[in-house]
Amino acid sequence: MSVTDINENQERSIASSLALLDEVLCLFSEYAKGRAVRSVCYVEENRLTQKQRDRLQSEIQRIREQMRQMKRELNLPLRVEDVGKRIWGHSAGFWEVVAEMESKRLKGYGEVSASLAAYLDPQVKELMEHLQAISAVTGGDTD
Repeated sequence: MSVTDINENQERSIASSLALLDEVLCLFSEYAKGRAVRSVCYVEENRLTQKQRDRLQSEIQRIREQMRQMKRELNLPLRVEDVGKRIWGHSAGFWEVVAEMESKRLKGYGEVSASLAAYLDPQVKELMEHLQAISAVTGGDTD
């Protein structure tokens, strides 16, 4: 079966939605394989049982088969994600998140002590510089 009554905007919307779904399925699949990230300030606890992991993978396969069929029948394009652009976007997006730790912005939560401000503001500045360096790595700089 081939569906031909689809306009360009509808196609783009459907393709984008399915690509986002596929992206989250990739993450779910990693969890089903045992993914459990451990870092400095963030830890994932993967307490999925083997039965849950198997069922999760089974559902992911079913969804992906349906997505394959829809992609084929609607003649949808493949979305290609440039990892460099993704890294740049995430690091640039976190500039504001990190900036929210500056003492002047924390005042909304109560008076900020001088000692906290003296400690925190240089730390925030350095974190921002590192995020900007990450953005520069993937944002087109050649060095």
